Amino acid sequence: MTFGVSGLVMAAFLTVACAKDESPAKADSAASKPAAKVVLKDGPAQEFRGTLSGDVLDLSPMEGETFTPEAKHFMATGDNPYRGDAEAVKKGYTIFSTACSGCHGHLAEGKLGPALADDYWTYPKNETDKGIFETIYGGAAGMMGPQQGRMTVDEILLVIAWIRHQAEENVKNGGAAPHG
Repeated sequence: MTFGVSGLVMAAFLTVACAKDESPAKADSAASKPAAKVVLKDGPAQEFRGTLSGDVLDLSPMEGETFTPEAKHFMATGDNPYRGDAEAVKKGYTIFSTACSGCHGHLAEGKLGPALADDYWTYPKNETDKGIFETIYGGAAGMMGPQQGRMTVDEILLVIAWIRHQAEENVKNGGAAPHG
């Protein structure tokens, strides 16, 4: 008995579509879930949610990760203390080059993934450091998988500092990076 390519594609689709067995109790809307609160002595707790799902993001440290004072500050306030810090921007570019440039381009000009150093955001919340952190940490549509467990909170903040610096440089030099 032969099914051909279309039969194999349909079988693969049905396998994937039916593999997710989620009971109604687990399928509660994200809005009904309490947000993850990072409770720190230094300030009020922030809520962090996935960009697409709205699900609570687990900000537990990775194995071997210790939150830096900068990461703690960010998790308490949503403000990235690395913005404008020249040394942090250099570190952020090094991390971006190895972890992000394959999809977003060498200078965040866009490639397979969208440009990041311009004035357009696929997700408007990415205009804020907290918003872009949630997108990087929790993932986005397409091939942008979550970086939770791959990058530390501190590394993501350094990358964000470089992205913001790159966008500011593009504006200063007469325009935005081309869209990817």
